Amino acid sequence: MMDVLPLFSLFLIALSYGATACMLSCMPILSPILLANSATRQEGLRVLIPITAGRISGYTLLAVIAFSGSIFVQSMLKDKTLMGYILGSMTLLLALKQLLAIRTKYTCCAQTIQPSKSTNTTLFATGLLLSMSICAPVATMMTLSATAPSLGWAVLYGLFFGLGATLLWFFFFSVVLTTALKESLNHLTRYRRTIEIMAPILLACVGILIFNGWIRL
Repeated sequence: MMDVLPLFSLFLIALSYGATACMLSCMPILSPILLANSATRQEGLRVLIPITAGRISGYTLLAVIAFSGSIFVQSMLKDKTLMGYILGSMTLLLALKQLLAIRTKYTCCAQTIQPSKSTNTTLFATGLLLSMSICAPVATMMTLSATAPSLGWAVLYGLFFGLGATLLWFFFFSVVLTTALKESLNHLTRYRRTIEIMAPILLACVGILIFNGWIRL
């Protein structure tokens, strides 16, 4: 019974973390992506599911790294400059893909453009990198994982933390923010195409800011 308590403790810590700082820090990245995809519920889920899967996988990976005691990898993760370069580059790549997708959308005769596997891979990698920000709640999870009785428990710590961190986060972006952005686009129908085009440009600007260390996620 005592071994189960840390799982629920981590879940509650992650739940509060995902509902506050994490949610706000992800808005500069996710808002332009959702706008670029017309902010519809279907497109929002297409974007959020791979990012969420990447974040949960990232927290699980951090738990495994902590358990394995890889000092070298942990020192790399704590290097904010290096992580900023990687996440910034990934954000710029995602912005470029969004721009190309929108260009295809408005130049192709087809009404529906299916997302490519590479786009889903990029979104997954973005979620993975978003989880690599070693803040106090994540450090708590890694400390607990480092003292876990087995690798299986370390994986469970990472999974429970990831689920807690993404539960309210996923609800907010898939329901609340998507609805707000969709309503905004409906009221600004005349400028819909301009907004959708400007969204990935804004995302590219965010990527540059992250790359230069002016925004830390």
